[in-house]
Amino acid sequence: MERLGTQPRNQTEARATAGLTPTAWAIAVVWFGVSTFLGARGFYSEHARAIPLLVLGPVAVYMLAFAFSQRLRAWTLAFDLKELVAVQTARVGGIAFLAAYAVGQLNPKFALWAGALDCIVGFSAPFAAHYLAPPRTARQWFLLVAWIAIGVVDFLVAIPLARICRIEDPASMSALSRPPLSMITQFFVPLALIDYLILSAQLWRLRSRSVAAAGSVPPGAPASASYGGRRR
Repeated sequence: MERLGTQPRNQTEARATAGLTPTAWAIAVVWFGVSTFLGARGFYSEHARAIPLLVLGPVAVYMLAFAFSQRLRAWTLAFDLKELVAVQTARVGGIAFLAAYAVGQLNPKFALWAGALDCIVGFSAPFAAHYLAPPRTARQWFLLVAWIAIGVVDFLVAIPLARICRIEDPASMSALSRPPLSMITQFFVPLALIDYLILSAQLWRLRSRSVAAAGSVPPGAPASASYGGRRR
C-alpha cells in the first residue's frame, strides 16, 4: 500500500526506494497465498516441527535484508511511527484463539495465553498510537517501549508454548494447523514481528537523534523541546 510508509523526505530517498512498495505487496500476496494453500492441504499438520521455522524464517530474512540493504532501510525507516503502532490493532484477531478454545477446539493453555495477550495488545494499539506515538517525552518513550515489549513477549512465549502443547496433546492443537487459525500463526504473526522490528529501529534512531540534539537545548528548556523532535 502506498500508505505503508510516509512520503520520503527528499527526492533522493524517493528514487532510492522507488519500486519497493509494489514489490512488498507482491511478496505479501504470494506469501499469503502459499500459506493458505499449505494450510488447506494439511502441510502444517504433517510437518508440525517445521512451524516455528516457518514463523521465524521470514523475520530472519527481513533482518538480514534490513542489515545489508540501505535501500530497504530507507524505505522502512520512512514509515509513519503512529501507523506502525496502529497496525497492531489487527491483533484483536487473537480472539479467534479464545473462540476456538470456547468450543473445545484448541488447547486452553495456548489459547488463553496467546488469545488474551493478543486482545490486550490489539485493543490498546489505537490508544498507544494516539497518545504515545511519536514519543515526545521520556515518559511516553518508556511507556511505548513497555507496550512493545508486552507484544514481543507474547510471541516469545506463545511460539514455544505451542510446540509444548502440541507434544503433550497433538489433537488439542490441530485447529492451529489449518485455516483460518493457521493464517494467524503463519502469516500475521511474522508480519507483526517485522512491524515490531521496524518500530524498534525507528525508536532507536529517534532516541539517538534526541540524545545528539540534547546538547543544543538551552539550559532550563523543557525535555519535550528536544525529545522526539517537536512539541505537542
